[in-house]
Amino acid sequence: MDNAQIHHAKVFKGRRDELVAVGVHLFFLPSRSPELNRIERLWRSVKYGDMPVRAYTTANALHAAIDQAMTRRAAELAPTTTHLLKTA
Repeated sequence: MDNAQIHHAKVFKGRRDELVAVGVHLFFLPSRSPELNRIERLWRSVKYGDMPVRAYTTANALHAAIDQAMTRRAAELAPTTTHLLKTA
């Protein structure tokens, strides 16, 4: 996580144990280090590579385009997070 204010909110902190219970492990990144946040690079690839259309006529069309792009990119994300669990 990128240390955004919402990530430190009481309501979010109260849910951390629930997330761990279902296998979600959270890691905070150093401040001002977007290069360490894989999602930033992924979103850039999706935005400029997988979604060349800049305007969608409906919210459903936008949702479908995002879903298709993220499905294509899912394989890239999976192996990048497993090493974090081994070091925790």
